[in-house]
Amino acid sequence: KKQVFQTLGQDQSPILEFELQKNLIFKGKSSVDNGMFSFSFVVPKDINYSYGKGKVSLYAKGYTNTEVITDAAGYNDDFVIGGTADDYTDDADGPQINLFMNDTNFVFGGLTDENPSLLALLFDDNGINTIGNGIGHDVIAILDESSSNPIVLNNFYESDLDSYQSGKIIYPFSMLEEGPHTLNLKAWDVYNNSSSKQISFIVAKSEEIIIKQLMRKFVLEIPI
Repeated sequence: KKQVFQTLGQDQSPILEFELQKNLIFKGKSSVDNGMFSFSFVVPKDINYSYGKGKVSLYAKGYTNTEVITDAAGYNDDFVIGGTADDYTDDADGPQINLFMNDTNFVFGGLTDENPSLLALLFDDNGINTIGNGIGHDVIAILDESSSNPIVLNNFYESDLDSYQSGKIIYPFSMLEEGPHTLNLKAWDVYNNSSSKQISFIVAKSEEIIIKQLMRKFVLEIPI
């Protein structure tokens, strides 16, 4: 729903009010079949419960019958959102979290270069809370126990196709210091249940060290 904000009124400018519609409830992807599509999701607890006009924005892309790629866009704001449902199912469990560095072949405590990417796979029966409306309910990553510098990952979450329950986060790091690192990720579901998971990895800038470690791993994993 739209909210009223004010400008800062700096440099002798007057303070002006304006409306903005920025509080996301759900962001996902749906496949299109013969021009038709559908999607569903569970509305998070962290909404404004007063009644008001909502908005759904849509974007699509794909190939036409002539194999020419095309796109389409539109929106609808002719509906009301707010209030509380009476027939919801209780949920007391947080999301399932699997953490990797770069790809799913990563082994806990393994090696990366100084520019790795965090890969987080998340699942929850009712969906992941990434809307950022509730205080303290963001998806947060903490690198090397530096809790004073949390990394907010809400905007990096991408839902899986045709699913509100699962998705992934890919977050790129750059120029990490050589040596061991730990990363802790905390996520919430739409019922405001939380889970956390930790991963350890070693940044090795030397290609020789990486090759030696890979060879050692290969020998250790040969079945007998």
